[in-house]
Amino acid sequence: MVFACLSSDIIAHEMSHALLDGLHRRFEEPSNLDVPAFHEAFADIVALFQHFTVTELVRFEIARARGQLSAASLLGGLANQFGEGMSRGGPLRNYIDPAMRRMRYADTNEPHDRGSILVFAVYEAFLNIVARRTQDLIRIGTGGSGVLPLGELHPDLVNRLTEETRKAARHVLHMCIRALDYCPAVDITFGEYLRALITADADLVPRDPYDYRVAFMEAFRNRGILPDDMRTISEESLTWNTPIEPKPPWLKDLVNKIDLRWNRDLDRSRIFALNEANRWTFWRGLRAVFKQDPSMYALFGLVPDLPRYNIDGSVRKQPAAGETTFEVFSIRPARRVAPDGSFHTDIIAVIHQRQSVPFDGKDIANGFFWFRGGATVIIDGRDGFEEIRFVIVKSSASATRLERQRQMMTTSFASPLRGLYFGGEHGVGLQEEPFAIMHASDRELDNV
Repeated sequence: MVFACLSSDIIAHEMSHALLDGLHRRFEEPSNLDVPAFHEAFADIVALFQHFTVTELVRFEIARARGQLSAASLLGGLANQFGEGMSRGGPLRNYIDPAMRRMRYADTNEPHDRGSILVFAVYEAFLNIVARRTQDLIRIGTGGSGVLPLGELHPDLVNRLTEETRKAARHVLHMCIRALDYCPAVDITFGEYLRALITADADLVPRDPYDYRVAFMEAFRNRGILPDDMRTISEESLTWNTPIEPKPPWLKDLVNKIDLRWNRDLDRSRIFALNEANRWTFWRGLRAVFKQDPSMYALFGLVPDLPRYNIDGSVRKQPAAGETTFEVFSIRPARRVAPDGSFHTDIIAVIHQRQSVPFDGKDIANGFFWFRGGATVIIDGRDGFEEIRFVIVKSSASATRLERQRQMMTTSFASPLRGLYFGGEHGVGLQEEPFAIMHASDRELDNV
């Protein structure tokens, strides 16, 4: 018997699902293959890099692997005891396993497997970053030969390698978390997450002496994870674009109405009340802007004349001429301290819009799905410096995205929860996923 509640990996993984859902509620809707896979990947990334917070564990593995972190198999596996308890002979997911490393992004559809490819890319970038951070220590320890002497490593060298490795792991995890603020509001893809990673890091750390961003670009390219329709991969091309007019005349007044008195001493009910007040303030401000200038809809990925819908997809209320229906999901502050000591305060606004689309293109009575658009808006809220720094758009007018989602929603991949419990690449049969096994009937287990 294995108690999942005592596994730090499983706790970190499942808690990360909840936290990601709180930041990006629409990432639970499988609008493309990457969305459910991203949820699994991000949860694994957090759990994986939590290993490196345990100094004694990292020191032991580096000493055992003689400085070659890629050989430290324990640190690359998740839920080792749980996996062995389910007779898998190893971790639940092992990011050192050569067989798993052969999976290709273009050919993998199952959410956990597809998510593993993203984790592989992040882990590969981390290993390359560690190699760059420790290359001077290896030169010193080998007298410039690059070949470590026989026997155990000197304890001082192990300690220094441990320190650099843990520091790199902390930086990489922070990069992955920080990038969530730079992701689109809906329908995320792995390529867009790469753009969010590069933009968020360049935004906070302009100087990149250890080539963190280069390591990420190389690792994602090696896995075939690239943004759509991008011919060249560079820091400049991957960074999200800034608006043509970053300081519209209406912005200062709108920002001044937002209450950013958030701190860690507030209880959850007060934070919830502040978010509710701020998002309605922002909604009313945008609505007034759209009335004055309908061309602003496109800036935020919205389309005009979209009605309000009932939960069954039917039209509840038509908008007034030139108006539309949209939601400001959240307004939250992002406060960060850069390596140079500078203090950054941004406002992250998440805007959603939905429309019901019949599967057959004719009648919602025959089945429908919600097609969403919107934007993540990053605003500099400093007094006197108010500007829109980035707008990450997913347009509600995109016919390409709509057709892709229609195809996605008509396959079993649209239900990752069903796949988790009932298994099978197409929702048929039983996978060897532990939670699927735990919820399977005796008849199903007889067929495994």
